Amino acid sequence: MVFASFIENPSKTHYDGEDKGERILYVMRSAFLTNYKWLTLTIIMILAPFLMDIFLATLKFDGRMLLKPGFIVMFTLFWYTGTFGYFLTKFLLWYFNVYIITTKKIVDMDFRGLFYKNISEATLDNIEDVTSTVKGTFGVVFNIGNVFIQTAAETREFEFEGVHDPAKVRDIISDLVRDIRDSYMRGKGFSRRGEILLKED
Repeated sequence: MVFASFIENPSKTHYDGEDKGERILYVMRSAFLTNYKWLTLTIIMILAPFLMDIFLATLKFDGRMLLKPGFIVMFTLFWYTGTFGYFLTKFLLWYFNVYIITTKKIVDMDFRGLFYKNISEATLDNIEDVTSTVKGTFGVVFNIGNVFIQTAAETREFEFEGVHDPAKVRDIISDLVRDIRDSYMRGKGFSRRGEILLKED
């Protein structure tokens, strides 16, 4: 569940600004595979001290080690502390940058660094257009892409980046928007085609 990038009907999940009676239908984040660059770098950083320690231990001057063993140990500890900090920061940024679809809205929670959070939202009835794109070998092979949402709200454009199966996400949003509009039209006395409904006394 920690590494899930698509969660349907999450339990005990809430967000800042949630309305009374609103229910979260989907929580999404970028597909975990999109983290391959920093994960690869983290693995390299974990393995690097083994090679560096061997190299540093071979540095000698006048028959004696140029660097004391205590220095090498301290250097290794600092290196792994920095590596863990890098990994934790990247993981938390991936984990908390989420896209939420509720019964009323779409919400984009954007963390930039550990001390800045931006939340944008738009009601479903303000959504005008939803498109999805998959590009590049990586995107085509793993079916990972972006979903672009045009709205009439204050935030005109939303982008769900690097989501798995973007066509499915697009269809989910489009269906919810259609249902909202159909419900509104029926409430106003119109059918799905916009025809006036006959009401019996």
